[in-house]
Amino acid sequence: MREPQLLGTLDTHVQDGWHRVVGLYMYDDVAGHVHTHWLRTGDIYGIVHDGASWTIAGGCWTEPGHTYRLHRPGRTVSVLPTAQGDRVLDRTAGYQVHAAGPEQWELWQVNTTVPRARDSRTGWLPRP
Repeated sequence: MREPQLLGTLDTHVQDGWHRVVGLYMYDDVAGHVHTHWLRTGDIYGIVHDGASWTIAGGCWTEPGHTYRLHRPGRTVSVLPTAQGDRVLDRTAGYQVHAAGPEQWELWQVNTTVPRARDSRTGWLPRP
């Protein structure tokens, strides 16, 4: 595993103390709710690809058994907007987001070897 790498500062907006990533929203698969402002200072969020889409974990608002997915209206998510330009997400990597200061949300790549599920026939499933 590589050392964590800072990729940039997310492009965000704030409303009533909650932040959102510009152009993206979070969807709760179980409840069917859409959340535009879901980042809260003090929380740390993990972002990984589950084979279907990018999922978000962490935060005080999460509920056991729910899957929270990152969405972009009309398109699949493949990049996150940062002050340094769009960062292409690698499906085999894991990411972490946390507040580094007022309205400064850092994006870190924290894992480049996300484990794959075992397949009894082939041994390993191919990477997406």
